Amino acid sequence: MNKNREKMERNILYSFFLPTFVAEMQKQNNHKELIDKILIKEKRYCDPNFSAKQLAEMLGVTPYKLSKILQTEFGKSYADIVHSHRIEDAVRLFQDKRFDAYTVDDIGFMVGYRNRQSFFTAFKNFTRQTPKHFRKM
Repeated sequence: MNKNREKMERNILYSFFLPTFVAEMQKQNNHKELIDKILIKEKRYCDPNFSAKQLAEMLGVTPYKLSKILQTEFGKSYADIVHSHRIEDAVRLFQDKRFDAYTVDDIGFMVGYRNRQSFFTAFKNFTRQTPKHFRKM
């Protein structure tokens, strides 16, 4: 219940302050800082429903322009950025003893994957091992 309240309060703050911040960053054409704030610091990458199209709309650019910005500023695609941050979070959760009671699938859902296969595939692509094998180590 407390997490829901925190999320609701955070969304209210974002809806109030984010448009001002976005407008200022757009004036400065500082897309990298804005992407970092929206996608990474706010952990939007954990939301399985948050898309590149939505990020582009928030930045006031086309999805094509966003793709170019991501390649130029981060050297990665939207999907690569999202997956790498999700897997980094999953690795941290697997290493945290407080999450030992959670299943591998639970961890996958926590970091933003909608299904087991997507989580296992991404995890193996980034770590060269399955989440189950990683957890046993």
